Amino acid sequence: MTDNNLKEYVDKFFDELVLYDDYKNGHYYKDLLKASIDTFLEYESPYTAFEIFRAFSMIYQITAEDKSENNDVSFTVVKEQNVLLDLVNAMKKYEESTGDLIDKQRDHLIHSVNVFLLGLAIYAQNRKYRKCFKDYVLKSPYDKYYRLENGDFSNEEFLYRWGVASLFHDIGYPVEIIGKQLKKFINDSVKSISPTYGADTAIDFKDFNEFNTIVKLDYDFADEFTKSYPEAKFLNLFKPTDIVAHKISTDFERVNVNDVIKHLDNFVYSMGDLGFIDHGFFSCILILDTYGYLIQKYAKNHDFFFYPIVDSASAILLHNYYRNVLQNNPFNLKQLLPSQSPLAFLLILSDELQEWSRQAYGVIDKQKDYVNEYELEIYDDELKVKYVGKSGNLGKGFSDNKQALLYNVLSIDSAFSNGLSINVEVPQHCTSIETSNDDLKEPDILLRNVERLAVLIHEYYNETIRRQYLEAVDNGDVSDELKAKFEGIQSFDELLPNYKLANIRQARSIPTKLAMIGCELANETDERPAITEFTPSEVEYLAIFEHDDWCREKEGTGWSYGEVKDADKKISPYLVPWDGLTEEIKEFDRDPVRNIPSLIQSIGLKVVKS
Repeated sequence: MTDNNLKEYVDKFFDELVLYDDYKNGHYYKDLLKASIDTFLEYESPYTAFEIFRAFSMIYQITAEDKSENNDVSFTVVKEQNVLLDLVNAMKKYEESTGDLIDKQRDHLIHSVNVFLLGLAIYAQNRKYRKCFKDYVLKSPYDKYYRLENGDFSNEEFLYRWGVASLFHDIGYPVEIIGKQLKKFINDSVKSISPTYGADTAIDFKDFNEFNTIVKLDYDFADEFTKSYPEAKFLNLFKPTDIVAHKISTDFERVNVNDVIKHLDNFVYSMGDLGFIDHGFFSCILILDTYGYLIQKYAKNHDFFFYPIVDSASAILLHNYYRNVLQNNPFNLKQLLPSQSPLAFLLILSDELQEWSRQAYGVIDKQKDYVNEYELEIYDDELKVKYVGKSGNLGKGFSDNKQALLYNVLSIDSAFSNGLSINVEVPQHCTSIETSNDDLKEPDILLRNVERLAVLIHEYYNETIRRQYLEAVDNGDVSDELKAKFEGIQSFDELLPNYKLANIRQARSIPTKLAMIGCELANETDERPAITEFTPSEVEYLAIFEHDDWCREKEGTGWSYGEVKDADKKISPYLVPWDGLTEEIKEFDRDPVRNIPSLIQSIGLKVVKS
């Protein structure tokens, strides 16, 4: 990748960011999210991309775990999967497994992360946009936005809303993939009968209303919202399309809520008539269905849904719907202003600009060139993007067409007074980036307290190094490797991002390891006796798994095998099968396994037989 300022801009955003849970409850959430981002920017792959989804979801997940009176987290065992992460994983698998069955298909996992980062960069660099976003939030009757310790508006409000909008804007894409796959299959089949014959296909629902409904757990769910917006009493606020129709009508004065409701209620069928599928429509409904259910079940403040989440979901809908529908009859809206819907403005802009490192899966797209590198300059008054291709096959008028589209849909000058410039450069010699398609490992349980476990795991690791070093000194047999580890001992705060993530990975794997030997986590009140240590055979079995998991992590972040360790070049002599390790190195896999019962006990839980 060419030198560009994306990391510099993202660093600036995080330098000015303060997270509520960090200063209020003593967490390291900003540090952990930034660590996953730094690792991704160093080595883009599905593995590092998914780590950002998991870090964001860990910070802002909604689970059965409540805050106690002293603002500490009660360590309840969470049995429910993170639905949004499941949907992201499903999107990735659909793309990879069905690519050869459709003509046009590109990556959306890494793309979504890059859209997220590009939005952070624009927010950090452009004061006009920051003001539009802040004013938009403050004009809402809902005043529970994120604040700093002194009560001032916090940039965390943007991080939260933008994270939901950008990271999950494509989770409905499998619906579009299925439609494309069906169309290609039907047309390829009928063309074998007659080359002049073609067939249109469409996706339908047996009962679309069932999909377009938030599960009703609390009949008072919308009471506070309708006090602020009395006209919303006439809408079904358990129906996602009614919710976003109201949102659109409040953001755009010329739009009548009933006209939008009517259109959205029939959108599934009109998509079939027009021959396309708007995945943003399905992504929006999935977000509202998911958060609507979780917030009713776990959150005391239901307005937490109707203001920030509906804002994010509406942006997801608008990122295609605005230009495909609202700019046409009967709505005929002009260019979208950042003050009207800041998230939608930024999502359309970032989604359209993010062209680099997008792996092609579709049959036709695989034959095209793609943007391999880029240069990015963002200022208060100007945005410059240069795409660098690996050959001359980007297509005639690529930059002109993209620039014209954005100027047609967005009021670019409202954010950048000197405008937007897009250029293409094709060097004589350039190689493509290979992106790994290895299956992502999904933890069985996403623990709210995985961060605390990660810190404790590192402290135990330091103790192991100290013990091994002192024993070796007593025996007069200190290896250079052990001496270097001892002299390089650091606290968790001092670790580089990739080593912090290694501890996070180890913490997340604990429930999986326990399940492998017939154990599980339980509260201290559980009647089953606690398992305080594992048998030697269990330790060996799980240590082998830990080593294999470590190898997957290293390979997923760009490491390779070499006889001499070189951290700067990401070379390790330990990327070998278990039997190829020395006993000294194997102990670094066995010790974390032996420590699991005491680790779990230190956070108020215990290990029991399942």
